[in-house]
Amino acid sequence: MAAAIALVWLALCAPIVVFFVLGVDQQLRFNYSLIAQIVAPFTAAFFCYHAASAFPRIDSMNKILKFLGTGVLCWGIGAILYAVYPLFHEGQETPFPWYSDIGYLLLVPFMLVGLIFFKRTFSFKIPIFGKVGGAFFFLVAFSLSVQFNLTKLKDSDSLASYVATLAYVLGDPLLLAGTMMVVSILTGPTARPWWLILIGLIFYYLGDLVYNYLSIQGDYGTGHPIDITWPLAFGFIAVAALVMRARVRYS
Repeated sequence: MAAAIALVWLALCAPIVVFFVLGVDQQLRFNYSLIAQIVAPFTAAFFCYHAASAFPRIDSMNKILKFLGTGVLCWGIGAILYAVYPLFHEGQETPFPWYSDIGYLLLVPFMLVGLIFFKRTFSFKIPIFGKVGGAFFFLVAFSLSVQFNLTKLKDSDSLASYVATLAYVLGDPLLLAGTMMVVSILTGPTARPWWLILIGLIFYYLGDLVYNYLSIQGDYGTGHPIDITWPLAFGFIAVAALVMRARVRYS
């Protein structure tokens, strides 16, 4: 089931890049990308909540999956707000920062709370390689984020713009580091869904990183191939949730 969903998800994401390569009409690329960025997080959130329902309400995994699902759902709401702006402003790109960024940024605290709750609930000791790996992920991701967003931080003309940019710079590296540490305390089949989540968050981080760079250069427009990273990221999270549900149902 999870493998089939993964293949369908990939097939539905692929046109974002294929349309660009084939030079398909910009309006079609624009619309398809926006729809994908809305449908993907809402579908992933559904799978997270669906997986949570397989666990008893008092079970920690029920709460953890709901935190992850809520974070993804917030991002989806942000995507809807992002899509609404051009409709009421003659097709103009959504500015930064805007209300959509609130939804996007809320993904981080909800997912971080889920990761922290996981660590505290199961009381696993993080091994040395987990701490080193987490630190490595954070330092590399944070360094790249600062480098790619330095101009944006310098040119911020309002407190809201500065705070939003800083939140993006810090949030994604924290998510990667936290997920890496969770993965390090698990072994065998139990760790596989969390590896999928980590891969998904890497795609998510790369999407944010390259998007910011292209925006600064004035080379980004909705329908750009980089848009595939976010739907793919949520696809990994959705498949991870399905794997978790399957394990508890057939265990």
